[in-house]
Amino acid sequence: MPKRVVIKEPSEEGGEEKKELIIEPVEEGVEEEAREIAVKPSISEEERALEEASVEAEAAYETVMDKIDELKIREKVTQQRFMQHPDMTLSILKKLLQKWDALREDLIKNIQEAIDRYARLKSLLEERFSSIEEELYENQVELDVLHQREEQGKPISVSKKEELENLIPALREKMAEIDKKIKEIEERMEELRRIADNIYDVTSYKELSERLLGQIVEAGYSKWGEEADMRVRYLIGEIAQREGIPREYATIYLWKQWKERQPTSTE
Repeated sequence: MPKRVVIKEPSEEGGEEKKELIIEPVEEGVEEEAREIAVKPSISEEERALEEASVEAEAAYETVMDKIDELKIREKVTQQRFMQHPDMTLSILKKLLQKWDALREDLIKNIQEAIDRYARLKSLLEERFSSIEEELYENQVELDVLHQREEQGKPISVSKKEELENLIPALREKMAEIDKKIKEIEERMEELRRIADNIYDVTSYKELSERLLGQIVEAGYSKWGEEADMRVRYLIGEIAQREGIPREYATIYLWKQWKERQPTSTE
């Protein structure tokens, strides 16, 4: 039996005396109770792995979305600069665009990392689904056995029957929740693949060039009539191919040339 040490203080009369050590036995039940109180319940390793995988996948996805937003801002600022500053040459522009393309390459790596994280989470959820499915069928068989014995007039455990009748629907509900999560993960992975396949369109900024395109086409009606839109788009394509720049910047380049040819107003 475990023991404990008790220090007995000296009485007032014998203040000079040494403290006395007394060893007393401790009942095991008390010690076990103290140990149980000290130990806090912890989640299972399976649940912890699922939680960690979920957090990592969501963090990787947020990184992708944040970098997409950053690239869009870079594109917007670069286009505005190219439009507003005549001294910004195509050579300077192309060097900037090369840097943004390098960022897109890094982004594709981030996308693949996010896909891998979601794939791991999906795998863990599928394992969890299979485990619950196995548990469901085992308990369903047990419940069916109790039903048949009950029909035969044989004694059964009513509490066990009630427990199974409550447990089985709960397991089905868990399976439905996990199945829903798996489908959501598959959709997220497909979204990331589409982003990777259309990386430029997803990260480009088009509002400015579309507005300028409208101005050029409107001005071109006086020369080309109904063919203005088609002809302007053809010119933009030629510039983009000749200069090796995206259509958005080719549109701005054409707009700048058109503005330079416009007569300046005089007082």
